Amino acid sequence: MIDIEKAKKEFDDYVEKIETKHIRVQTKVGHMKRVANNCKKIAIDLQLNQDEINLAELIGLLHDIGRFEEYKKFTPDIKSEKNYKFDHGQAGVEVLKKDNYIRKYVKENEFDEIIYKAIYEHNKYALPQNLSKKEELFCKIVKDADKLDLIYEGAYIYWEEPERIKLVEEGELSSKMLEEFFQHRLANIKNKTSETDQILRFTSFVYDLNFAYSFRVLKENDNVSKMIDKFNYQKDKTKNDMLKVKKEANDYIQEKCR
Repeated sequence: MIDIEKAKKEFDDYVEKIETKHIRVQTKVGHMKRVANNCKKIAIDLQLNQDEINLAELIGLLHDIGRFEEYKKFTPDIKSEKNYKFDHGQAGVEVLKKDNYIRKYVKENEFDEIIYKAIYEHNKYALPQNLSKKEELFCKIVKDADKLDLIYEGAYIYWEEPERIKLVEEGELSSKMLEEFFQHRLANIKNKTSETDQILRFTSFVYDLNFAYSFRVLKENDNVSKMIDKFNYQKDKTKNDMLKVKKEANDYIQEKCR
């Protein structure tokens, strides 16, 4: 049985001891707590039992714990991020396994493999085929919860620095990512050529969602439109492409809500 309130306290204690002054730590903490809440709501909507609801919430709370290891390794600079490689899903599993740290969050080990699999896979382009049904379920729950909050952050939080906003507004969209988007595929970050492509990537998350709850939330909060509309795109082609992207995404969300 998972004591979710005790787990939340342990997480707060862990964050308080992090030895880095990276500017994104507190933003990431907020993200992780919102993802945990999203996981909980998805699990409730799926009518899972209380242990499963707590498990989903715990996975959401811990899904990005590897990010703090990343923040210890490099300074926050937009230009340096472009070529920086770090698998925070894998790092998160390593953090929880080191000195059996996972026992601080859950006493029994019956959920360990589900937790490890969900955290490891949450940032991967596609899920592997060899997951059990239960592992796949919780992987999908945290993936949906994560993407819902990333779209929320795109609308309200993610682009704050003037330099990053300028890069978005002056950029163009990758033709490869546009092609993937209009094929209703998750736009591959490997094809990203500009900061503007990050908007397209976040919008393409709608094609990687799994649950009715997720589509209902996007329809109600309209965060896809809010994210796209917050910028003053300088190039006519980019502006026109973004209008088409917004319509395509919202039509897809609308269809999934029927």
